[in-house]
Amino acid sequence: MGNKDLMLENPIIILNEWIPFGKNYITDFIDRITLKRYQKTKKYFTATDRIDEPIFKIEKFYSKVEVLQFIPDVSIQFRANYENVDMVIYTDYLGRVIYSSEIPEKLSVRKLSFIIPDLILKSSKLIINFISPSQRFILEGLHGEIKIYKHISILVRNTFELSSENLSVVSQVIGTIKNIIRVDDGFIIFGDYGLLIAHKEPEKFEKFIYYYPFIRSLTGVLKDVFLKINDIASRLENIGEMLEESVDWDNVGKIRGELSEIDREMAIIETTLGYLDEVIEILLKNYPPNFDEFELNLLELLEAKRKIERLSYRLIEIKNILKSNENLATSLARLLTTISEDLEREIVSQLALNTKYQVALGEAMELLEIGIFGVYALEAVHILLITSGYEDKVHHFYFLNFPLDFWIVLFSTVFGILVGTYLIKRKKRKILHGC
Repeated sequence: MGNKDLMLENPIIILNEWIPFGKNYITDFIDRITLKRYQKTKKYFTATDRIDEPIFKIEKFYSKVEVLQFIPDVSIQFRANYENVDMVIYTDYLGRVIYSSEIPEKLSVRKLSFIIPDLILKSSKLIINFISPSQRFILEGLHGEIKIYKHISILVRNTFELSSENLSVVSQVIGTIKNIIRVDDGFIIFGDYGLLIAHKEPEKFEKFIYYYPFIRSLTGVLKDVFLKINDIASRLENIGEMLEESVDWDNVGKIRGELSEIDREMAIIETTLGYLDEVIEILLKNYPPNFDEFELNLLELLEAKRKIERLSYRLIEIKNILKSNENLATSLARLLTTISEDLEREIVSQLALNTKYQVALGEAMELLEIGIFGVYALEAVHILLITSGYEDKVHHFYFLNFPLDFWIVLFSTVFGILVGTYLIKRKKRKILHGC
């Protein structure tokens, strides 16, 4: 069969992702979905004619929620409609979130490759409105506003030829083909970010779909966390290089803001690792799961336990890197504090020096102004003598062997200085009193 005619019969699309839940969050989640917190959660949904049928408001759309099954403190399965897309959603305390949607018609793989991205986006918008603000905060810190990566599983009843052309088409929806295993009369094709199961009885893989793609989702989360930690390490290295060079006061503020942001991101990562640690420990402790022989053999064939153990090892490695980043961030914060204190001391010293200079300059200006008053007084007396006609006569009079004009100059200058001193001090008192 050529790749142009590759059709899938009634494909079931299943999206799998991990969200930090735990027993507390899942209990709150179940209570809201099952209306046990109706009076407290009016902001999440609106009332309807039927009290057992909540209508959740999501942006400008409304989603009717139908609870299918729930186990208190453990899991819930419900049906929701968002933008005319029906999805069955399963969520449990491990953080496993599974969205499934069936297309009741034959569909080409190429057409499916356009449907899946839209389904991923809609499921992300749907769940982001159902979860608590603190969960949303963690997810946005790790992946951005909306997580667009989810593990994709496609179940179909019809098989097809595993030709290079068909596999090339299948890779459009599950990524680069990594492995193919045959199961009875069907097969499973594994890609970079999904898998396709072609079997006449796809319901036989129900528990497998709940389990194995979840392991791959956890692998994806750890990969995201690892990349985030590496990015933080690079930013810390850049900050260290900046601190080794000359740093001005503006750079100190920017670096302090960057370190604060890094602290926030590392706190989110540490919280995430705490959840992942618990989830992986539960998976290891309860392996093998309570599956039938067919699905257990399938897990053994795929080395599921070894992959869970590898998750545990990667988690330990990431914790060590995070610890190293935290130590480096602490050291840089201390160094920044030292540099800030040095800059503050330098600024205070410069201000003190400038203050002394300004005081000295002010005192000099004050003396100059007082001297000017003396000159003004002398000039005033001189003008008075000229206009009165006594200027030539004072030369003939002596007092204490000094000519009278000497004493006139002396007393006029002293009088001007005294008047100037009084006026300047009076003005200073008024200014200080006004402050």
